Amino acid sequence: MIRRLLPLLFAALAGAAFATPEIPRIVPGEVVANAKALPVAKVRLGGTPTPLVLPAITDAEVESVRKSNRDGAAKGYSKRVRVGTNRDVPAPTGKAAKALEAAWKPVEGGYAARFAITSPDAVALRAGIDLSGLPLEAEMIFIGSAAPDSPLGPTRVGDIADRTGPWWSPPTEGDTQVVEVFVPQGAKASAPTLRFAKVSHLFTSAASGFKSFSKAIGDSGDCNVDIACAQNPSASFLNTRNSVARMIFTRPEGSFLCTGTLLNDVDPGQQVPWFYSANHCFDNEDPPYRTPEQMRPIAASLVTYWFFEATACGSDVAGPFVTRTGGATWVYSNQARDVLFLRLNEQPPNGAFLTGYSTEAFAAGQTGTDFHHPSGDLKKWSQGTVQRFSTPFTGAVPNGYTEVKWFTGTTEGGSSGSGLWAFDGSQYLFRGGLWGGTALCSVPEGTDHFSRFDLVFPEIARWLAAAAVPFANFSDIWWGGPSESGWGLNILQHPSNGVFVVWYTYDAQGKRIWYVITDGAWTSSARFTGKLYVTSGPAYNNPNYNAVNAHATEVGVGTLEFTSADAGTWSYSVNGQTGTKAITRTPF
Repeated sequence: MIRRLLPLLFAALAGAAFATPEIPRIVPGEVVANAKALPVAKVRLGGTPTPLVLPAITDAEVESVRKSNRDGAAKGYSKRVRVGTNRDVPAPTGKAAKALEAAWKPVEGGYAARFAITSPDAVALRAGIDLSGLPLEAEMIFIGSAAPDSPLGPTRVGDIADRTGPWWSPPTEGDTQVVEVFVPQGAKASAPTLRFAKVSHLFTSAASGFKSFSKAIGDSGDCNVDIACAQNPSASFLNTRNSVARMIFTRPEGSFLCTGTLLNDVDPGQQVPWFYSANHCFDNEDPPYRTPEQMRPIAASLVTYWFFEATACGSDVAGPFVTRTGGATWVYSNQARDVLFLRLNEQPPNGAFLTGYSTEAFAAGQTGTDFHHPSGDLKKWSQGTVQRFSTPFTGAVPNGYTEVKWFTGTTEGGSSGSGLWAFDGSQYLFRGGLWGGTALCSVPEGTDHFSRFDLVFPEIARWLAAAAVPFANFSDIWWGGPSESGWGLNILQHPSNGVFVVWYTYDAQGKRIWYVITDGAWTSSARFTGKLYVTSGPAYNNPNYNAVNAHATEVGVGTLEFTSADAGTWSYSVNGQTGTKAITRTPF
């Protein structure tokens, strides 16, 4: 006989917080090693063909970039920065079209041709290339007019996942980009053609040290602190800063800069290049927000710069850095939590660092450290004091962010997506990514807000945590014991180890309410975590049930941690209220 359940108020949902915290998950970092050497660009032809020359950039096009950055700064959140504008390329006609048809020349192993495009006065250039006329076997390399001896590539057309629209080439130095295409003998192509559909006219570049950009649009403030200025940095500090890369990517309106972080997972043998940044780097500022299908081509355009740092404290000279041009694959994003989670398509260079992380939340008064690229500048670091949990914008998850006030350095446009780390005495552990805020060199009292990794982790655990097998079958009705009769958990564990959880309890007014977990994941053999939803729908006695009227609203995160086959804990975070309860199977 099922023991009678007596209705009791659930104090935590009425505003009280339990003292016992959820057991945090800690994953240490590791240095990238044994990364495969990438192919070297092989130049088969010489010279620069007659380029397609676009009209001079207009004041209106420059102003669109300035306005984008001003508007973002005025809203107080956008710490990404726009550095380029996209321009349409008309289809070539007449002599230009004939020149393209006649450009192919025999070379060792096949045929090659060069194609060029110019956007006058660009500091650097990306080309949006229509690949439909090239065979899958074709290879491309990319040469900038300001760096003719530093070709990028090769990129094989067949290795590009999405060829349905224009594919963005890597940025090259100067206002002209040359694309050399090699088609091997035997490739299936009757008349290979390459067409430029767009260009992204960039006002800055890595080689320029962003000086031309800083004069035109903005500059990293004097209060920012170079990595090289850190006094007696620990090995953990130096490793962690190597997990951070400068990002450049191209959206429909232009090219942008943000900062991202390489995350470790629980399998030390794989070194999968998971990459964490901010959703707003890729997404629209206002509704309608981008769909996954719209995010994917932006991810594919991603270029990362590693070890982009000053050679000495206060120097504006960059040391040797490494560029990865292979793009990324979109994995997950969330606008309300400002999370962007990618998998890089190329392995980062040896010496990069897969940072460790903790799923423990920050507490007020703790110190947080940030490594970032303000205004796309050489890497900086900042430290500050955690103020509180925050809800920094309309539509944000309540208390879903960590607010920080800096006492060393600050952040700026280009810093968006950079991480916030806690030092535990031996290692720096990632705790979230920068959304934005009011902090600037000119606003030392301003604060910044970072996504909370402790709340984000359940949503990306399926990738960061290797598929774990639970040590027992936990299907049953669970409760808090005789002293807490009145609430409980119904846990249904499928043979596939998928779990459906129903938590029946009471709201702050003492009214019954049910929450469910439908899409969680095992993060260890004893730990299951997932998003909590509250549901609503048509009445049970409605003869015309319509599933369109059934709704699920995300309200938080729930975690089951089992200490044996018959006992464990239930931890939750619901609309900013958190707590942990001991649970056991309900006796019959």
